[in-house]
Amino acid sequence: MISFSFIPKNEEEEKFLKVYEKLRNEGITGIETIIGDHLPLESYEKYPVKGVHLLYYPTWLEFWREDMEKVREDFYDDEGILSYYRSFKKEILLETFKKQFEDAKKIGAKYLVFHVSHVRPKDIFTCNFDYTSIEVLDETLKIVNEVFKGDGPLLLFENLPWPGLTLKDYELTKYFFERVKYKNKGFLLDLSHIICTEKNIKNFQDADRYILSRIKNLKDLNKYIYGVHVNGISFENYLKKDFSGEIEKWSIGNRNQKFKIEWEHMKKLDPHRIYRGDLKIIFNELPNLKYINLELKFSSIDNLKEVVKEQLNYIK
Repeated sequence: MISFSFIPKNEEEEKFLKVYEKLRNEGITGIETIIGDHLPLESYEKYPVKGVHLLYYPTWLEFWREDMEKVREDFYDDEGILSYYRSFKKEILLETFKKQFEDAKKIGAKYLVFHVSHVRPKDIFTCNFDYTSIEVLDETLKIVNEVFKGDGPLLLFENLPWPGLTLKDYELTKYFFERVKYKNKGFLLDLSHIICTEKNIKNFQDADRYILSRIKNLKDLNKYIYGVHVNGISFENYLKKDFSGEIEKWSIGNRNQKFKIEWEHMKKLDPHRIYRGDLKIIFNELPNLKYINLELKFSSIDNLKEVVKEQLNYIK
């Protein structure tokens, strides 16, 4: 099943469906989307939803642990905290994910995507973390095992380059997976996220080899990779850049200024470009792959059609 990432907006359904009908002829079978307050839930029933990417809090560990001193370091004041979390109580995370789980079932999603990661805003430049992957995994397990119970769609855990589930460490990956109580579970391999864990990748040939090595390193666990996010990066040695200038501007900015600097940094780190490597050899190493989702940057619905068609050229 091949889908693409798309978040519906008001008054664009007709235009989307015309484009989607053309993409169906190219082999597209649906979309992966995010459920949010920007659109009533019933509106999603008009779209060919196959997957739901659950809401992602890049920064959540300190809030979950109720370390409000560190939370205020990141969000400054009560207004900032409420804007991000919508509450001062950590239970809001459980409530939010429980509602997402139920809403996804209501619209008939076949699979869900859950980010297993944490990074504080100050750390995205330096990567000097004061928390470990095992800490992130253990706290994530508390949330996952409280939220996802009973029957439901396939729950896929996505890798990120920050502490948590990177899919680089076999033992840590196995540790996490074995402790998830929800039975209908697996992994989703995000290509650009795993590329971002290695600074020395210079092109897509390097990327192909590195991704294949990571799949091989997962040993028996690679049979649980049921989904892939297809996307690429720019290979401009961005990860080797000296970020001292950005860090200096970030350190003296207000919350809005800092967010803009963070956002620009993340767009350069993970730009969701077309993956121009040998996707066939990657997919061939995933014996139980079910869902291929094209997670690509686009500027309009018409542009979406073009980038999806171009990415499909590397799959067919």
